[in-house]
Amino acid sequence: MKGFSWVNLPKSYRAFARRFAFLFPDSIRKKLLFAFLAPFREETLPKLGKTAYQAGFHCERQLWNLVKNPNARSSEGSNQYVSPKQKSLLREIANRLYPTAIHARYNDSVTRAMIRNKEAVRGAAFQTDFFDFRADFLLPQENGWEIVIVKASSSVKKSYSKELSFLRMIMEEAEFPVVRTTLLFLNSKYFFSGNEIDPNSLFIQKDLSAETFAAISKTRERAYRMLEILEENSLPSGNSVNVCEHPRSCVYPESCLADSPPGDLFSLREGKEETLRLWAAGIRNLSEIKDIEEFTQRQKIQIRSVQTGEEYLNRENLLRFMNRLKFPLYFLDFETINPPAPIYPKSSPFQHVPFLFSLHILENDLKEEPEEHSYLDDGVQDPRFGILNSLSQKIRPGGTVLAFNDTFEKRCLKESVQVFPEFKKWFDSIEADFSDLALPFWDFDYYHPDQHGTTSLKSVLPVLTGANYKGLTINAGHLANSEFLRIKTEPVTDEERKKVESNLRDYCRMDTFALVLILRKLAEKLDWKNRS
Repeated sequence: MKGFSWVNLPKSYRAFARRFAFLFPDSIRKKLLFAFLAPFREETLPKLGKTAYQAGFHCERQLWNLVKNPNARSSEGSNQYVSPKQKSLLREIANRLYPTAIHARYNDSVTRAMIRNKEAVRGAAFQTDFFDFRADFLLPQENGWEIVIVKASSSVKKSYSKELSFLRMIMEEAEFPVVRTTLLFLNSKYFFSGNEIDPNSLFIQKDLSAETFAAISKTRERAYRMLEILEENSLPSGNSVNVCEHPRSCVYPESCLADSPPGDLFSLREGKEETLRLWAAGIRNLSEIKDIEEFTQRQKIQIRSVQTGEEYLNRENLLRFMNRLKFPLYFLDFETINPPAPIYPKSSPFQHVPFLFSLHILENDLKEEPEEHSYLDDGVQDPRFGILNSLSQKIRPGGTVLAFNDTFEKRCLKESVQVFPEFKKWFDSIEADFSDLALPFWDFDYYHPDQHGTTSLKSVLPVLTGANYKGLTINAGHLANSEFLRIKTEPVTDEERKKVESNLRDYCRMDTFALVLILRKLAEKLDWKNRS
């Protein structure tokens, strides 16, 4: 067959060969697959692993991009980002549950040798003709193997069962029988005392064997379908593959909406079902919508704003908000970490623990130069104590404490006060003084078409004031979270630590100064004067 490659085979032949082979028992099927397909498969064609399989389950274009064009991945992140270091730490803690497991270091030959010897494997990995298997633990049982995966999550997601089913399929195709598939996830109620973390209390074990066994047939069909997608030399069209139900959520810049102008249909606020209906009717942009009577009030505001190109301002509601303000004004923001494995005593998995605050204070007038204060974890005492101690000396009851989505700041303070109850009286005295500066924007009392349906601080600030976060080294909450966690838990030089700490202060300062700028601009547009 010299000169004849896998990609030269017609797709119909490849698909037929795969499906035909599965009519036979495992021992014969493997030989048939190898005979039909493996000799023609180019070595450069990738094998399908669990990360790619999960991506393909959501969107097959995403699958192709992930495997064949990884540089196309979006750099955007979220506050739920868990660093590889934290995931590794969780696996280290989980390893105490299986002390006999030996680390195979994700090596194919080592893993296979340990399986043959029926040894408990940590960091298991091997490859078949078409698939790449990786699992946190493989444990020998009486009639086969138990697959265990560890997840940095406090709940059981559907995707975990799909992942385990995929791993089970690979094991069984490799003729390693599977008798149990287990998920280890985090107990959100686990309370870290400050001593060594107890793995038996930190993790919850969930047996997903019944679910993964029932899904094997569909999993196999889906997996081989994904292999066919990866044989394509270019990104498949959206019409030829399975794509997500809501393209707005696509994490790749080259998405189904890449050619849509500003105001694209999927930016419609809270409009998932409605936008899908409009998309099916051929509408691609908010500017194309004619009849808006059936839409919600916020959706009407957004559509009209896109169609006119003008901002919307509800003067009456905004004045009502402004007139509730009482000086002094305290503009407050916290930066927090929420690691899956707690690092501060008296905290739980994923609990947001503040390590930094920024505070701007206007005593009497919006136009005055604000006082600036901050506090950053000094590495000596629990930062929650330092934050409470500092804020209790600066924020007096009777004024207005402004934050963007103030429930977060209040929650951080409430949880901190539970650890340091000596500050409870102070917090109780100011809790009613909080005011959420996000509410006027969430209610669309102010809206600009360039917000594209979002009401985050980073979308409101530039359209209203012209300021932005672009000049900052750290310019997003998830980066602040991960960077502080890095310098807190990993070896870094003093120079690197000071540099990161300075960048963190700059970012947090911008979050509170942004609130000052926004409030000033609203006052200017409303011709609002300070209350006497």
